Amino acid sequence: MASINAQQSGSVRVTPLAGVIGAEVEVDLANLSDADFEAVCVAFLEYLVLVFPGQSLSSDEQTAFARRFGDLYLYPHAPGIEENEQVLPINLPDGIRKGRWHSDATFDEAPPAISILAAQQLPSRGGETAFANQYVAFDTLSDGMKAMIRGLEAVHDASSHGRPKEDAVHPVVRTHPETGRQALFVNHEFTRRFAHMTRLESAGLLDYLTTHAHQPEFCYVHRWREGDVVMWDNRAAQHYPVMNRPEGEVRRMWRVTVAGTRPRYVPD
Repeated sequence: MASINAQQSGSVRVTPLAGVIGAEVEVDLANLSDADFEAVCVAFLEYLVLVFPGQSLSSDEQTAFARRFGDLYLYPHAPGIEENEQVLPINLPDGIRKGRWHSDATFDEAPPAISILAAQQLPSRGGETAFANQYVAFDTLSDGMKAMIRGLEAVHDASSHGRPKEDAVHPVVRTHPETGRQALFVNHEFTRRFAHMTRLESAGLLDYLTTHAHQPEFCYVHRWREGDVVMWDNRAAQHYPVMNRPEGEVRRMWRVTVAGTRPRYVPD
């Protein structure tokens, strides 16, 4: 990576990884001072996805880091690891399979704000994670399209997880609660239709928006390394688990999730 783009704040070094999303941060998460934590927060709000290389966090250390951002979010249908119920094991199937772009649990009335994923065991190749900037997804729409979707709401549900009765209605354009920026807030996995419309009536525009959301220019693709911890902002980024690893090879992750607030749209 080009060191000319690196920024230094105290003992925290931040290096952008892609054009509009993602940065690598050199810092020891297990021994993070208050000043360094503030520098991490500033970088996080700017880049949406932060990669922390060379970490070796215990489950308690990963949880303690997450708690500095707020209360934790527990997935009611997925148990945590034995030694720490707040750490969710993420073990995706091997082989070649199709994933879906999404923000986590948008079928919830208050979807999670932040996800923090720590690599535990990696395959010899494959298993990347892609991320897409939803500020830029909104900003690059035409003025006419922006005017059309501002104020619209959409229905999200967990039918892709076998729980169609778990649903929520959210704004199509979401105002980030900390930055005040507008982000596109619909996704392939959980968004079913626009509120007060049928699925058929919604299909054309919704398909356009959910596909536009992850144009390659908006994205960073992370190739996992031993010791990586990656955190991302579910309020303004989508992600895609790439399921492309060799048969029989394991990819094990630990995820800790920070609770969020109910999405809302605040006009500019």
